Amino acid sequence: MTNLNIWNEISNIKGRTLKTLDRQKPFEIFAIKANTVIILPHETRKERPIPRANFENAYRRLVATGEITRSEIMAEFSEFNPAYIAAILAELPGVEHSMRPIKLWITR
Repeated sequence: MTNLNIWNEISNIKGRTLKTLDRQKPFEIFAIKANTVIILPHETRKERPIPRANFENAYRRLVATGEITRSEIMAEFSEFNPAYIAAILAELPGVEHSMRPIKLWITR
């Protein structure tokens, strides 16, 4: 498993506007708390907390298997926020993605 500290990497992109991978819906990483990422979708302007474990568990699977799909993120790690988790994980060093289907993979 890679030794990338994803929590630090996610903290580094706090304040940036990202877009969901498929629909290109803009959102901001509004805040990083001890166990939560709070995103702010531009469409609703309502804060949305996503548990830290959702990111870490999806990333662990990504590293262990070399790839993960948005569908797998939704089924196994986050029923309501897979598009945001996939978009944020796609920003991490060494992670690439494809659009249809949405799939992430490790490049190093």
